[in-house]
Amino acid sequence: MFKFSKSFFKILIPIVVVIVLVMPMFVLAANGDGGGDTGGDGGGTTGSVPPINSSIEIKNPFKENTIEGLITTIIKDILIPIGSVVAVVMVMYAGFLFVTARGDAAQITKAKDALLWAVIGAAILLGAWIISQAIGKTISQLRV
Repeated sequence: MFKFSKSFFKILIPIVVVIVLVMPMFVLAANGDGGGDTGGDGGGTTGSVPPINSSIEIKNPFKENTIEGLITTIIKDILIPIGSVVAVVMVMYAGFLFVTARGDAAQITKAKDALLWAVIGAAILLGAWIISQAIGKTISQLRV
């Protein structure tokens, strides 16, 4: 079986990096999307230039212009995804502590505490979501 030497990888890795970084520039230049001159004898595309007095529209990132929409967006679209990832990472960290404890009572206690706090954090996160749903439904019922 053929074995690769270290000198082979010392040569191969920079070549691969250069290809990955440089080749997209050639592809964009071939299509005429790489920027540069947009007209004249130099080639490229002759796209239309937007007018100077064009209006810029910024859309509202929240679903509604109400407090209910604000609370729902913050909890559902921001807090829950970030908190879920943090909770999963903390449970994985607690598992790592359990594995690396190797029977040491102090390390096992540390791992149990980490798992306990990860579960408490996840419960608080879900509780916040449930409370926000209850508040949102109460506000929508008061509006009617």
